[in-house]
This record gives sequence, C-alpha cells and structure tokens, in this order.
Amino acid sequence: MAEAVEGHVTTEIVMLNPENTRSISNMTSQEFIEKLQKRLGKNPEETGGFQEAPLAYDAIWALALALNKTSAELVKKGLRLEDFNYNNKNITDEIYRALNSSAFEGVSGHVVFDASGSRMAWTLIEQLQGGVYKKIGYYDSTKDNLSWYNNDKWIGGAPPADYTKVITTFRFLSQKLFISVSVLASLGILLAIICLAFNIYNGHVRYIQNSQPYLNNMTAVGCTLALAAVFPLGLDGYHIGPGLFPFVCQARLWLLGLGFSLAYGSMFTKIWWVHTVFTKKEEKKEKRKTLEPWKLYATVGLLVGLDVVTLIIWQIVDPLHRTIEEFTKEEPKTDTDVSILPQLEHCSSTKMNTWLGIFYGFKGLLLLLGIFLAYETKSVSTEKINDHRAVGMAIYNVAVSRGGCPILFPPPSSAHIP
Repeated sequence: MAEAVEGHVTTEIVMLNPENTRSISNMTSQEFIEKLQKRLGKNPEETGGFQEAPLAYDAIWALALALNKTSAELVKKGLRLEDFNYNNKNITDEIYRALNSSAFEGVSGHVVFDASGSRMAWTLIEQLQGGVYKKIGYYDSTKDNLSWYNNDKWIGGAPPADYTKVITTFRFLSQKLFISVSVLASLGILLAIICLAFNIYNGHVRYIQNSQPYLNNMTAVGCTLALAAVFPLGLDGYHIGPGLFPFVCQARLWLLGLGFSLAYGSMFTKIWWVHTVFTKKEEKKEKRKTLEPWKLYATVGLLVGLDVVTLIIWQIVDPLHRTIEEFTKEEPKTDTDVSILPQLEHCSSTKMNTWLGIFYGFKGLLLLLGIFLAYETKSVSTEKINDHRAVGMAIYNVAVSRGGCPILFPPPSSAHIP
C-alpha cells in the first residue's frame, strides 16, 4: 500500500495564513496560534477543532464586519438591527449583501466570498514523499495565482499524464509486399517492351501482318501503362508528403484507365470485327470481308477518347484528393496512459461512388460484350485476324481478373488496414 500511494498529490483548504502579514485583528497567523495555544494549555493539537480555529475566528470577524456595515445601511432606510427576525426579508437581504461583499485579511488568509456565498480560500498542495506529506505549492483562487516550490518528486522522473495521450499512427503498405509486386510489374513491363520490339521488328512478316500488328502494339503499350500503375498505387505517406498525394492519385487513375482502354480496347476491336464479318448472313459477308484497318484504329481511338474525356471531366469537376480514415483506437499493453489511433490514407473525391459507377459501368459493359463476342466467334477461322481465338481467351482472363479491380478505389468505409 505504501508503494502504491507514494508520490500522490492531495489538496486541502489553507486554514492558517502561510505569510507573516497582519490581519484585520492586528495579529499575524503565528501570533494567533501562540495565543490559542496559551488558552488551551497542554497538547492543544488534541483539542477538537484546533486546526479549524483560524477559519472560525475569521468567520466571526466576517459576520461582525457584515453586521456593522448592515447597521449603517439600515439607518438610511429607517430600520435597526434590533428589528431583525427571520421573516424580515429587507434586513436579511442587507446582511447577506454585506457579508457577500466582505473582503479583508484574516489569520487564515485573504477572506472573500464568491457569488454563491462560499469562502474563497487558498488551497494547499501536498505530496507524499517517503511516507511524509510535503508542501509543494499553494493556489490562490481569488487572484488565480499558483505558487509552486518546485520540490515535487515523481516516480519515473516526470509527472504522470492527467489524460490519455492519443498517438496518431498511419498504417502503410508493407514494403516487402510493395517491392515484390513492383518487381513482378517491372518484369511484366519488360516482357511487354520485348513483345512490342519483336512485333515492330517482324512487322513485315505475313503472319504478323495478319494479326494486325498496330493493334498488338496498342495492347503492349496498354499493358505497360496498366502495370506501371502498380508504382503509384504502392506510394503512400511512407514515401511522399500530403502535397504530392493528389498527383499520385491522378497518376493511378490515368494509368489504369488508359492502360485498360488501350490493352482491352485493341483486343475488343479484333473480336468485334471478326464477329461483324463472319456471323452475318451470307450476302453481307462478302461485302465486309475487306478489312479496312482505319476502322479498327478508329474504334480503339473512340474507346480511349471516351476514357480521356471522362477522366478530364472527373479531374476538373471533382478531383481526387487525400482523405484520412480513422479506425478504432488501440490500447497498448505496455502503457495504459497511451491510446493509438490508426489512420489510413485514401484517394477520394466528393462524388467518388458516382464516378466509379460511371467508370466501372462502362468498362463492365465492354467486358460483357467482349465475352459475348468471344463466345460467338470461338469456331470462326480467318486469316485476316489469325489470333482472334487467343484474343478471345485473353478477354475471358481479363473479365475474370477485372472483377477485382474495384478494390483499387474502394469507398473509405470498406477499406482495410494493410
């Protein structure tokens, strides 16, 4: 128990003026105590009410001064103190008013009362040090003044916290995971560049020409952009400051949007042309067997253009910015005076769900249409686009993997700490 209470602080009303000043009775506090001890005789500390005697003495003085002041005020109204009774409200109010306005130096300190009539006394501050209470300061509520002796001692060398300190900590992406995925993305970008170089170098080969090499180039470029989005997606407050975060948010959106439109749009265009030519009636097939490349490029350009327009409007009207999501506070086992508030950074905008609905709705329709076209043309054979079956399989794979893309820009309430 002694160890548990060691260092605790206690307060109590100062019953004896610590300063050697003369009171209204022309006595100092020490002179008052000496006279009181002479009156009481031996062992005055054992007499009941000995410690409270200065307060009682000053209370009598306060009452005497109030009655004296009341008497002067009552004369002006043609009344006397001798006329007092408990039913006489006029005299009672005068006594209360005079007592409440009293202010003088007493043996217990400066005597003054607050608006409710309570005594505003000094407060003694003590601390238990080595099993003994020691004075460490005084507080004068009448002057809002704190006198501190700077002799306080604390276990651990510092005062204990008077509140639970909340430490804000950001939850960042695992760096091992970021590096691992970045390495894989870099390998994918390198492979896309190799395929692009191979396609350009062998563009004169008939087999390559029949696979529409320009569309293949667009696919390689789109894959490169989409894979490059891995790097800004992994950047957070661990790597960049709040000022750069909006630019990283925009980079994520543009790389993913344009990368998907180029990569998937070029494959969709191939499968769309095969379906248009080889699933029509016989009389229309002959008219459409002549492949016009500019129509293919125009289709890809239209898909990319729609993305560009949507992204520009989004960026101007409701740009992405850094938002912070707070999670439930955590209490560490080692320190009960500290609470940890986990926070997570997001890329978000005011109408985030609306924009994502437009974005994913458009992409989702293209995916569904692509799956349908790939299924319809699975048995078609043509030399004009000789890789359409592989393209159809790729569209199936994209549709499966694309279903998880909404987790890249989740609403804040559905996010999880990595």
